[in-house]
Amino acid sequence: MRLALVTKRFDLIGGSERYAGAVARGLAERGHEVHVYCAAGEQDADAARTCLPALGADRPTRGECDALRAAVRGQAADVVYLLSSLAPRAFDALASAAPLVRHVQDHTLFCPGMNKVHEDGTNCREALGLRCLERYYLGAGCSGFKRDGGLALRRPLATLAARLDDVARHGRAAGLVCASRYMRDQLVLAGCAPDRVHTIPYFTRSSSEELPAEALDADLAAFLEHDDPLVFCPARLTLPDKGVDYLITALGALAQPFRCVVAGEGPAREWLERKARDEGLADRVRFAGWQGPGAVETLYRRARVVAFPSVWDEPFGLVGLEAAAHANPVVAFEVGGVVDWLADGETGSCVRNRDAAAFASALDAYLGDAQLADRVGARARDHVASAFSRDAHLCRLEAVLANAV
Repeated sequence: MRLALVTKRFDLIGGSERYAGAVARGLAERGHEVHVYCAAGEQDADAARTCLPALGADRPTRGECDALRAAVRGQAADVVYLLSSLAPRAFDALASAAPLVRHVQDHTLFCPGMNKVHEDGTNCREALGLRCLERYYLGAGCSGFKRDGGLALRRPLATLAARLDDVARHGRAAGLVCASRYMRDQLVLAGCAPDRVHTIPYFTRSSSEELPAEALDADLAAFLEHDDPLVFCPARLTLPDKGVDYLITALGALAQPFRCVVAGEGPAREWLERKARDEGLADRVRFAGWQGPGAVETLYRRARVVAFPSVWDEPFGLVGLEAAAHANPVVAFEVGGVVDWLADGETGSCVRNRDAAAFASALDAYLGDAQLADRVGARARDHVASAFSRDAHLCRLEAVLANAV
């Protein structure tokens, strides 16, 4: 097949971008002609690449969309595999150029607040629709869809209408792909036809020759020159979704000695660093900022246990597969797609959402018993190797793409 793989970013800034590079390389290795179209970014993926403005614009011009359509038609692509949300006009341009399969990686498509979290912190399991307006006008709203100051009348109506239009637009796609049962349920709840939604779990290149470990910077290496076991948390520093504030609370309750490295950036970093200082953890918790793939590999290798404290309904949680590939047990809250890869007591610990005390207890168990961490980590590694392999993912994806053609 001639495949047009489309994504907004094609550099190594997060799990979505790493997936784009890995799947482009994997499909090319299986004999397909892959051409990557993106707004920006570059990585080694054994595929040609073209940057087009329409893919990064909120309101692309007609000329930009015509250029996008012409590029895909000029490639004579058999099918488009779209990995990012796009402006409606850009989406329509792609769909008119070739059959389109969309990989839905987050909540943006079916949630006006973008993360399915109510303002009171509870997770939303309701369908996109009038209930969203009821919460906006008569309640506290959602964390990303709420009244700020005065009562706006047109904006929420326009936002909801745009989401409903986008769901209908996606419903006309040749297929939808998601990574977890939770995401499939949400797409069907939003109105997508069940027979067009395909669940294909992720895979990971972590702990392989494709992602070699690299040396840490001097400050971080010095912080880890200590016998205390390492708790590693790779996470975007955003609130309320990623839950690093709950991790800090849990760390403050630990009985076992530890060091913790939080790798990631985001608007909540300053607040989280202050919280750690206020709770007396400044000497044991290091906010390392964004770390490259090689440094992350090194941190996985050094870790005794990996913390995944997301409190929103994670669409999947690729960190779980990366940690397991390194034989690290994972402690996580029971949310969203996490339950697809984390079996409590078998491959890690899955505790009640937002229960910081239970999270601390699970961390303490691994920090205090290296043999337990090794046993659970080994089971996690075996589970990932058998149930989340790259070959299985690519075979299932090929079938969906071929069916679209």
